[in-house]
Amino acid sequence: MAQGSSQMPVPLTLKEALQSVDSINFQVMMANARLQQAIARISQAQSDLLPHVEGLVSGGRQTTDLRSQGVQFPGVGPHVGPYNNFDARARVTIALFDPSAFERFQAAKKGANLSQAELEKTREDILALVATLFIDAQRKQQTAGFMKTLLDRDQMAYDLSEDSLNQGTGTVLDSNKFKSDLEQTKYLYDQAKLQAQEACLDLAAALQLPLGRPLVFIDDKYFTDALEKNAAIDFNNAANADTALASSQLEARQADQKAAVADFLPKVSGSADYGRLGESPGHGSNTYSIGLKATVPLWEGGETQAKLKEVKGEIEEAQMALLDAGQQQRVNVAKARAAIEEADDLRQAKAQERQTAQRALLIAFHAQATGSGTALAVIQAKADLATAEDGYNEAQAAWVMAHIDVLHAQGRLRELVKQGE
Repeated sequence: MAQGSSQMPVPLTLKEALQSVDSINFQVMMANARLQQAIARISQAQSDLLPHVEGLVSGGRQTTDLRSQGVQFPGVGPHVGPYNNFDARARVTIALFDPSAFERFQAAKKGANLSQAELEKTREDILALVATLFIDAQRKQQTAGFMKTLLDRDQMAYDLSEDSLNQGTGTVLDSNKFKSDLEQTKYLYDQAKLQAQEACLDLAAALQLPLGRPLVFIDDKYFTDALEKNAAIDFNNAANADTALASSQLEARQADQKAAVADFLPKVSGSADYGRLGESPGHGSNTYSIGLKATVPLWEGGETQAKLKEVKGEIEEAQMALLDAGQQQRVNVAKARAAIEEADDLRQAKAQERQTAQRALLIAFHAQATGSGTALAVIQAKADLATAEDGYNEAQAAWVMAHIDVLHAQGRLRELVKQGE
């Protein structure tokens, strides 16, 4: 992303970046597609509990050997036919008692809850990532501006040393030193510009913005105030996205266990059919059948037992994952709150340094205006102010990121982004 691009720049605030990525990110779209698949699986599982209706029509011409049916009449040959047969009927089958199908239906609903939790976690994680990319790009752009001020200072110092050398009041050693400082600062400035461009490209790619347009980062005081206010709220360790996902995984595994246990239970189904049977549609009679069917699983080669054992192991794993997620949430919230306090102290200290540098710059301007100061002293004072400003910006970025971390650890970042939409 060339900073000198002639294209119109894209103004961007942190809130706008978060709102944008929440609706367009491909990972969110894929997670939402997985949720829709899980919802469809609920209907698939539910179908085993609902009546099945089908229509059957068959017809043909055939011959039969009665001996294949175990039938033989004295004096009658075993060969029968050829003759026509026709059968057209409707059949209804319904599960009267099928605990396995019912538990699979319940497991499918838990699977949908799991997909929803995965979607929410994806959204929260992406928001935290984009916030990091935004702050990183903003800081690197600020650092490039800071290095430009230092470059101007060193350029002026070198030019003055060259003038002094030409006038005979300076030395070659001094001139070489200033030139070396200038080359070093120029290198650092070029590196800072390159890093800022790369960071802006990463952010633009995440937000699906045009890659050829420069970004202009705008501070949003209202959003920063809302960020501070929401991060200060104690949610009493309410489940964040990671904990909610781990809890949903445990519930899904427990539902799988119930389904595995239900495979050991008998099943009862009923069926009925009605239709016309005979030689042809015009030469036949209406027939029907009604019946019940009960099946009891006795032994399936150990498959059902092995499946139940596997699910029990998955439940233990999910329980440990839920416990770990809860502990990690508490640790992350505590660490982020400590980082807020540390960043706030640093921010106040850097604000004082900035005020001192601002006063020093005013003094340098006054001295230059009265003839007791030099242009070099003014540019040095500007560089000192830029250094103090960069230090404050770094503290401010750490302060904002700590608040983002608190809300992310609490699973409240997306809730904040949605406010005021």
